[in-house]
Amino acid sequence: MIDQSLLPLDSVQLTSRATRFYSRYGRDLEQIREVLNIRLSQLALAYTIANKLPPEAVTIGSRVKSLQSFLLKLSRKDWPQFYYPTEVVGDLIGARVTCWFIDDCEGIRHFIEKSNHLAIGGEAEDYISKPKGSGYRSLHLTADVSYDAVRRDRYNNVIVVDDKIKCEIQIRTKLQDAWADLTHEFHYKAANAGIVNLTYERLMSEISERLASEDRSLRLLRDAYQELAEEKLASDAREGFRES
Repeated sequence: MIDQSLLPLDSVQLTSRATRFYSRYGRDLEQIREVLNIRLSQLALAYTIANKLPPEAVTIGSRVKSLQSFLLKLSRKDWPQFYYPTEVVGDLIGARVTCWFIDDCEGIRHFIEKSNHLAIGGEAEDYISKPKGSGYRSLHLTADVSYDAVRRDRYNNVIVVDDKIKCEIQIRTKLQDAWADLTHEFHYKAANAGIVNLTYERLMSEISERLASEDRSLRLLRDAYQELAEEKLASDAREGFRES
């Protein structure tokens, strides 16, 4: 007799499994998103202080992938088998780090990689030095985020210290982010629908290259700001809130 639990699930059964997961763990995912947001915000603040930049020069945003988006991704992948959604997607929880200046994308990346709270897995996908054909530019990191979870054994609820979940962190400039927002409908959604328009692709790539040139020019503003910060720091040293 065939063990039914070993048979592959069809799209309806996988949809049902994903729906149950989101119903049960949706609040947990949102809390982990907040943990990721806080840790990245702390790193961003530390980075801007170390590099004599205003706090607004590196900002953080985060989100939990919706059930609808998750199911759409499963469909595009031809419904791979999974028990937990994190087995088939690495961006169930995602964060975006947006920098004023191009140099800071690589700089904040190094800060993130050195964090004790974020374990970076594998090599970063560097679409800044090697943009996609459409002109898309960004750094993509995959990180295991540690958090305290509650699990139920046979009799009790148990706190699992330093449980982990895989998240995606994207790092890009404000101009790169503006390009991505403006071209989302033309590129990402159209590609997912199987629509390819080479004229639009070429136009988007040309716009991206012009914005990349402006990103390089903005380095002059960064240098000027840091010179002003140096003068201010010379007369007003920053004090920490912890005793040495």
